[in-house]
Amino acid sequence: MSNANNSTWPILCLYQSSLLCLQFFQSSFSLSPSSLCLSLTSLFPPFFPERAQLYQQYNEAAQNLEILSQSGSAAHPLPEDSTQSSAPSPPPARRPLPPLPHILHPHSLFHTSSTASTKSLPLPEPPRSEGRPSSPRLSTSFTQSPTLWRDLPGVRNNAELEELTEDQRRLQEVQFEVVTSEASYCRSLDIVVEHFVKSKQLGALLTSQDRNWLFSRLADVRAISHSFLSKLEERVESDMMHFTVCDIIVQHCPRFRKVYVPYLTNQSYQDGTYQRLMNENPGFKRIVEKLERNPVCERLPFRSFLVLPFQRITRIKLLVQNIVKRTTPGTLEATHAIKAMKLLEKLIQESNDSISQMKNIEDLVSLNAKVDFECKTLPLVSQSRRLIREGPVTELMDFSLKDTERNAYLHLFNDFLLVSLQKEGGRFTVVDHSPVSELRVENCRVKLHTLQKNLFRLHMAHKSLLLRSDTQTDKLRWISALSRPHPEVDFSAAQGKQFVLV
Repeated sequence: MSNANNSTWPILCLYQSSLLCLQFFQSSFSLSPSSLCLSLTSLFPPFFPERAQLYQQYNEAAQNLEILSQSGSAAHPLPEDSTQSSAPSPPPARRPLPPLPHILHPHSLFHTSSTASTKSLPLPEPPRSEGRPSSPRLSTSFTQSPTLWRDLPGVRNNAELEELTEDQRRLQEVQFEVVTSEASYCRSLDIVVEHFVKSKQLGALLTSQDRNWLFSRLADVRAISHSFLSKLEERVESDMMHFTVCDIIVQHCPRFRKVYVPYLTNQSYQDGTYQRLMNENPGFKRIVEKLERNPVCERLPFRSFLVLPFQRITRIKLLVQNIVKRTTPGTLEATHAIKAMKLLEKLIQESNDSISQMKNIEDLVSLNAKVDFECKTLPLVSQSRRLIREGPVTELMDFSLKDTERNAYLHLFNDFLLVSLQKEGGRFTVVDHSPVSELRVENCRVKLHTLQKNLFRLHMAHKSLLLRSDTQTDKLRWISALSRPHPEVDFSAAQGKQFVLV
C-alpha cells in the first residue's frame, strides 16, 4: 500500500467506527440523524476542527506577508516557503471599506449585451448549502486552517520527502497554495451566494435590474470555482508528492473567461447600485447589516464578498508566476506554467479593456445628455469612440468685434473634436466639430513684451481658431494631443525655451 493510501487509513478506521457508533446510539437512544451527527462531533472533537478559513482572511494574510517580504525586515525573517501560517488566525474585526464614488447607470442594454454570450455556457450544479465543504476529500481537512504541503500526513511521513531538493519542496508548496486558497475562496463564495444572494428578505427589496447589477454572475463564478477545486483535489490525491496544477488552470481558463470578464466589467454597476441602495433604501441597509451580523460572515462586510472575484483572479496569476520561477526550464511542467500565466494575463487584460470600454460608454452617455448642437448634430455614443482629452481654453476673436475673446471648451476624442461653449449647470453648446484627421495644430511663438502667452492655432477643414490656455504646460499638452499620431512634445525640454510671436 502506498504512503498516500496509508495516510487515509486512519480516516477509514474513523469512518467504520462512526458507523458502529451510529448503530449503537440509534438502537439505544432512538436519536434522529441530525442528533447523531451532533453526538459524533462531540465524541471525536480532534477530527472535527474549526470551519474553513474565509478567502478574505487568506488574502489579507498573503498581502501582509508580501509587504513584510518586500520591506526586507531582518528583525523578523520569514521562511520563503511559509506563505501561510500553520495556525488558524482569529477572524479580523470588521473594518469599513472606503466610500465609493457616484457611478452613473447608463441604459441596461450595455449590461445585458456584455453578458449575453455567457448564457450558453454549461455550468455544473452549484453545491448545496448547509455549510458543507465543496468536496468530501482533501478540502475537508486542509481548509480547516492554513496548512502547508509538508504538514500533510501523506507528505510528512513519506520517506521521499527527504530526497526532494529545497527548490522542489518550495515548488510543491506554491502549487499546494493554489489548492488551499481555492478551497477558502469557494467557502467565501458559498457564503455570499447562500447567505446574501438567496436571502428572501434581501430579494424582496430588489428590482430585477438592481439584482442583476448587484449580484451579476456570482452563482456562475461559484459553480466554475467548485468545478476547478474538484479537479485540483483529484490531482493532489493522485500523487501527493509530485502533483502539478498549471495544466488544470490552462484547461479552465476558457471557462474562467466566460464568467470573470462579465463580472469584472460589471464592477461600476455593482458599486453604484450598492451605494445607491445603502443611501436611499433604509430597508436594504437594515437587512444587509442584519445579514452581516450573522456569525457565518465572521464580522466581514457584504462588500468584501462582492469583490472576491477581483482578488482571486489576480492572486492566481501571482501564484502561477511563482510556479514559473521554480519550474525547470524546458520541462512539460514549465510549458504548462508559462501557458497558464499567459492565459491569465490575457484574461485580466481583456477584463481591463472591457472595463475601459464600459467606462467610455458611460462617459459618452453622460456627455450626450449634457450637450446641445448649434451646428450639425453628431451622434456621440459609439463603442469605438473614447475621450482623449478635455478642458477649457480661451478663443481669441477678430479684434473688429465687440468681444475680442470668449471661453470655449474642447472635447477631443480619438475620431472627432468638439468645440463648445460651457453653460450653467455643466451643460455645453457645441458650436463646431471636426474629424481628427482634418485637424492641424500650430504653436504660436511669443514675444517677450506681449501680454498674450500660451497661444496655439487650431486649423480645421473650414476655419482656424486662435486659442489660449492657462499655462504653458497645458498648451503643450493640447498641441501634443491634437498632433497625434505625430511625436508628442517633450515637455521637459520645451519648458525652459522662449518663443517669439510671428
